[in-house]
Amino acid sequence: MKRKMVLLATAAVTAMALTACGGSDTQSGSGSGSSQSSGGDGFTFTSGSTVIEMNADASAVVEELGEADDYFESESCAFEGLDKVYTYPGFQLNTYPVDDKDYVLSVVFMDDTVSTDEGISIGSTKDEVTEAYGEPESESSTEMVYAKGDTELTVGLDGDSVSTLEISAVTEE
Repeated sequence: MKRKMVLLATAAVTAMALTACGGSDTQSGSGSGSSQSSGGDGFTFTSGSTVIEMNADASAVVEELGEADDYFESESCAFEGLDKVYTYPGFQLNTYPVDDKDYVLSVVFMDDTVSTDEGISIGSTKDEVTEAYGEPESESSTEMVYAKGDTELTVGLDGDSVSTLEISAVTEE
C-alpha cells in the first residue's frame, strides 16, 4: 500500500510539473545552451546492466531498459518539443528534447527497491548519505544537494531518513 501511494504521489507531481508551464522558470534553456555531453563525470544510476548518465541520448537508454510500465508526455515548458516520462519498477526516467532528439533529464527514485550506485536508497539515513557522498553543496532540514560534473543529486529528508532521491542533469549554462 505504501509503495502504491508513493507511486501515485510521484506520478501526480511529475504530471503537474510537466503540464504547469506558466509561472516557474526553474529550468531554462532553448536547446542551444543545453549540454548533451555524457562524459561520465556526473552522477549515474544503474538499472540491471544499464548505466544511465544524465544528458545522454535517451533513445539508447530506453531501448536498453526495455518497455516501460507506464509512459507520459507533455509539451515542454523549457525546451521545444515533448518532455517524456518513462516509469520502470522502482524509478522514473525523465527526458527533455533538443533538436528532434531526447536526452536524459533525471532519474526519480520511487521506492526502496532501487539505490544509487553508492548504495543509497529511500529509507537510508542522513549519516549513510554523508558517508557515501561527503558534505553536500547545500543543505536544509529537509534536503541535501550534491553537485558532480553536469549533474545534481537531491536527497529529500524526513527527519533523519531519506524520503526522496533524484539524480538530475544540469541543463543551463
